Amino acid sequence: MKAAKRENDIVYVNIEDPVSVRRDILEASKSLVHVLKSDSSLKELRTAKQKAVETVRTRIGEITELVNEARQLMPHMDAAHLPAEEKRPVVVKAAKPAAREGKQKPAQAAAQRAPIEHHIDKFERELQDIEKKLKSL
Repeated sequence: MKAAKRENDIVYVNIEDPVSVRRDILEASKSLVHVLKSDSSLKELRTAKQKAVETVRTRIGEITELVNEARQLMPHMDAAHLPAEEKRPVVVKAAKPAAREGKQKPAQAAAQRAPIEHHIDKFERELQDIEKKLKSL
């Protein structure tokens, strides 16, 4: 059973400085928006990382298969029949990782860094509008 509202149920609270309370609420909302944005960007980074790891795993599997096929196609020779000079292991220096990676074009790098507009950004703009109105009080 729902009781009917009566005048006696209404409570009013006197706020000494309403502008400062509004300002404090605005600041708390702004900090919450920053936390939400960083959380959102972390989730996007995790997703991108998972996709990249999966791509690398797939490529490693493909490379392993190709190496196995190449080994099967290579002629098999006994090490005992090779001349003494060819028995020595050949040391191959690995290329530096920075040399293998191509530098990204500035437009690509900017496109990767530019965040997609979220509802959080919209909320942040609304908070900025409220902040401007509070400053005018």
